[in-house]
Amino acid sequence: MVRISDKTDYSRFARPTDEDEGIWLDHVEVHLVTHPVGQVKEMHVHDPPQDHVIVLRSGRMRWTVEDQSLDVGPGDVIVTPAGVAHGYEVLGDEPARVVCVDSPARPGELSQELAERLRVATEAHGRGGRPGG
Repeated sequence: MVRISDKTDYSRFARPTDEDEGIWLDHVEVHLVTHPVGQVKEMHVHDPPQDHVIVLRSGRMRWTVEDQSLDVGPGDVIVTPAGVAHGYEVLGDEPARVVCVDSPARPGELSQELAERLRVATEAHGRGGRPGG
């Protein structure tokens, strides 16, 4: 289960092996997310003004931002400004663990896209991180 927290109760520090968590503060969202082996996210955009930054904690991924693609590993950073198309694929035989930083935070309740992303991550985690497993 993905832990959802806010500015009153969140993890102040995250290590590479920590559990998934969604943290919503006043001006930024931080998501510790595990993407299952083989997962593909088609090209999509984050609505302005929300910028999107990813730091890969473990695993390997192929990220495409507009017309550029790059295979990334632990420690690599992917930056996608608001409104810029991007997508990814998890490579190799282990899940990809990432830190997603989105700013500014989306106002109000969780967006439908984010709620779906957390639902999929939670289900995959319950199946050992493998889709369809």
